[in-house]
Amino acid sequence: MFALTLVLICIFAGAMGQICFKRGMSDMDKVNGIRDLLNFEMLFDIIINKYIIFGVFLYGFSFILWLGALSTLDLSYMYPLLSLGYLITAIFAFVFLKEDVSVIRWTGIILVVIGCFLISRS
Repeated sequence: MFALTLVLICIFAGAMGQICFKRGMSDMDKVNGIRDLLNFEMLFDIIINKYIIFGVFLYGFSFILWLGALSTLDLSYMYPLLSLGYLITAIFAFVFLKEDVSVIRWTGIILVVIGCFLISRS
């Protein structure tokens, strides 16, 4: 049960990390290609953005917990559960970023969650 709790925390931390990344990148000029990302000034602005930094912290935290869970649970059981992150991220994007999530997108996410449920029952 402890390892499964770690996996769930990983999922939530990863989803919140994505929200932070999106929020941080929304503060930047739009990236129109690889040249923009290789521009030192833009890259520096990305690296020092507080939302990006917090997102990286959340991803690092999630990574460490993931390693702990890997020591206990089967990877073939754990890895599909990560797709619950699609649901959590969509909910967080809707709530925190005020994104408009279409019915067709919710339907696809629900189908993924059903698949996760089936895998977790095996």
